[in-house]
Amino acid sequence: MNKDITHITKVGIQGLWNRYDLEWNLNPDVNVLSGINGSGKSTILDCLTDLLVQNILLEKLNLIDSIIITFNNSETTLYATAPGLSISEDSLISIGLSSSDENKKVSNDLYNSFKLSKGIVLFNGALIKKDDLLIATNIYCYKISTFDTLIQGERPDEKVITNLDRDLFYLEKKFLNYKLNVGNRAFEAVNDLDSSSKAIKEVAKIRKQLDRFLDIIDSLFANTDKKINRKKNEISFLSGEDELTPYQLSSGEKQMLVILLTVLVQDNKPSILFMDEPEISLHFDWQKKLIGYIRELNPTCQVILATHSPAVVMEGWTDKVVDVKDLITLDRLAVVK
Repeated sequence: MNKDITHITKVGIQGLWNRYDLEWNLNPDVNVLSGINGSGKSTILDCLTDLLVQNILLEKLNLIDSIIITFNNSETTLYATAPGLSISEDSLISIGLSSSDENKKVSNDLYNSFKLSKGIVLFNGALIKKDDLLIATNIYCYKISTFDTLIQGERPDEKVITNLDRDLFYLEKKFLNYKLNVGNRAFEAVNDLDSSSKAIKEVAKIRKQLDRFLDIIDSLFANTDKKINRKKNEISFLSGEDELTPYQLSSGEKQMLVILLTVLVQDNKPSILFMDEPEISLHFDWQKKLIGYIRELNPTCQVILATHSPAVVMEGWTDKVVDVKDLITLDRLAVVK
């Protein structure tokens, strides 16, 4: 391949609700999907995240016929289709397969060689198992939960009550690893540079995102008299003389902490972040700042979200908004009429 995968450039969905074909050309930085209730925003995001985040063969394949995801590396395409559907020659060509006899045999023998109840996945024209999916795409993708609902079933810790608690539980471990990596890089910089002034500048550069994250959280939580306890390695908060765990925060505070921690611990690596209605539980001012903070903490993160809130795009992101109705390339019902 000529270059690494860093973001999605195009998404094609065929047969949404057995009616619509859609094509979405994505920006490398921010993409905002809008539309009225029932227009398909959440279904489109679910199709993408089921495949790329959940690492499963689409749960939503009962709502669509197929999906094609094209990455910035033009040689890299992911294709998934519902069971029982034939793969057209045009679709094979679109993912890098010619109409040779060998490839026609691949198409004809597909379901005999790889039977799955939820569909099949092709990567660059090659059949892959679901466990190989993230390895094949070679980029980290994640979806942020927006609802602080109670966990149904087993919990990783007695303090973990809700889904956002569970996200925070695992993110705390990643945050400790991230801080360790930052500390190691800073230590190496001090040892490698002969000038103390150069070392100070390099350490500040290495710690830039971490320090900015701490400042952002303090500014967001200032109105409720909370700030991060910077003397501890794990995440905790000071409120007057009281010390609070992340699990004691409000739903909106937990949600913002989860979003920004998720972005931070990627440590400036290319990644794709999905959010469905991130405005849930967030104050109006927090909604306005959300995308800017995400891009500040990781400029290589591609943001893909669906929202009803104008506030989310108010600070410089209105040109990144696309309505679902503008993605439709074919309406089968209209053709029939």
